[in-house]
Amino acid sequence: MRVIVLGLGVVGAAVAANLARRGHAVTVLDAAEAPARGTSSTTFGWVNGNNKQPPHYQRLNADALREHVRLGGEDAGWLVRNGHLEYATDDDHRSRLTARVERLREAGYRAEFLGPEEAAELEPDLRVAPDALIGWFPEEAHCFPELFVAAMLGSAPVTVETGHRVTAVTGDGAVHLADGSRRTADQVVTCLGRHTGSLHPEVRMVEPEKGNAAVGFLARTAPVPVRLSRVVTTASVNLRPAGGGSLLAQTLDQDLDADPDGPIPEHVTETMRERIAGRVGVPVRIDAMLLGQRSLPADGLPVIGPVGPRGYVVASHSAVTLAPLLGELVAREVTGEEQERFAPYRPGRFAGELATVRPARLPGEQ
Repeated sequence: MRVIVLGLGVVGAAVAANLARRGHAVTVLDAAEAPARGTSSTTFGWVNGNNKQPPHYQRLNADALREHVRLGGEDAGWLVRNGHLEYATDDDHRSRLTARVERLREAGYRAEFLGPEEAAELEPDLRVAPDALIGWFPEEAHCFPELFVAAMLGSAPVTVETGHRVTAVTGDGAVHLADGSRRTADQVVTCLGRHTGSLHPEVRMVEPEKGNAAVGFLARTAPVPVRLSRVVTTASVNLRPAGGGSLLAQTLDQDLDADPDGPIPEHVTETMRERIAGRVGVPVRIDAMLLGQRSLPADGLPVIGPVGPRGYVVASHSAVTLAPLLGELVAREVTGEEQERFAPYRPGRFAGELATVRPARLPGEQ
């Protein structure tokens, strides 16, 4: 079977690799000049099944976390499974964290509480209130998406063509490009993240607008002389290692000022710097500020399934977590093995009324 995969982020690379391993002729088209230059390049990269609802979605993410491990992500370098610490310092956050840990435990997901001494052994340089309630999720991880994409493309005979912007996909397996050319295949799989709705209007995506759930800031620091080796979430700032001694940071409350059509405000950068420095106890320099534009279906859940006789679409806000599992399961379904666990995520659900996804503003929500 000849397959065209649209999009060379984490999901597109995983789907393409899994199809190619099954002996199909797979070509990936992407508008950028190199892989993983879109949404995959502006993600916090937290791999988890933590605050995911409803339960079927939590299980999908938990299984995907295990798939990262099964595929050897730690040895390959794309996965760092050092766990996640969440610090709650006000009553509302304590209550939410307690309820979540209890719910996850009941679902068989590893979640517990640590005392301040135990947490300090894991992150000795982190500065937090001594009376914080500390949640510990030992199997969670963070991911380097570019390394994941490289590993997927290196694992199977996939043809990659960059610099090709797609303008339309038709139900007969035809892909129309901006240069006026046309490609055909037995199956076209769209993995274009936030751009999905432009090719498939029946899929309702949250379009990035100032302050909405589809946009957010990330800061990358210069190398910092502190020990931090895992995902840390707090009310003021979320942190994780970014490689080479640098840190990656989020300040979710500041995402209200994120504007996809404007510059990053100076006060956002300065607040990021101050909050990071306050957590690690040393001066910090911000090397790069990024504005992420997220792949976010209208109800917050993934979109997975056929669109027309020769089309298929995959889009998810949790793409970094889900990519290795979706790559396997989508490849099975595209080649004839229907996946029952995709039933809640079919594109046809957008014909009815949907709840609008609320922006992540609190620790543990994203």
